Amino acid sequence: MKERLSVILGSAFYIGFIPGAPGTYASIATTLAYYGVFRLSGRILAELHLSVLGFVIVLGVLASTQVSLCRKEKDPSVVVIDEVAGQLLTFLFLPVHQWNLILGTLYFRVFDVWKPFPARQLESLKGGVGIMADDLMAGVYANLLLHVTARLLHW
Repeated sequence: MKERLSVILGSAFYIGFIPGAPGTYASIATTLAYYGVFRLSGRILAELHLSVLGFVIVLGVLASTQVSLCRKEKDPSVVVIDEVAGQLLTFLFLPVHQWNLILGTLYFRVFDVWKPFPARQLESLKGGVGIMADDLMAGVYANLLLHVTARLLHW
């Protein structure tokens, strides 16, 4: 049961099993879900955003650690909850705007693949912490760049 739940959560409800680019699919799915919540509620509360982000990070560390142990892989490709967390971090404290959503997803994917300092070094942390940390750093970079972009373009 613990293993099955870890796979479900770690793969973001099996998105991580889609062949091709599961990390990109998870980022897009997160962006669409985020936008869907906004459309249903009419707003995104910073407190709720932070709470969900914290919850996803804790679940991500636990689930990715378990999947990593079961699969005997340091960072299994089916684990994409790290992309979910990084993508959510990208949108923190920004208005839900079509260009923020599009550019935020693109920025996050670029930083997640590129892994500028210290993101690559964070991968060496143990277990689920290492799996999650590099994507969270990519989310920080994407968030900062998105804040700059939004200010420069006045949206």
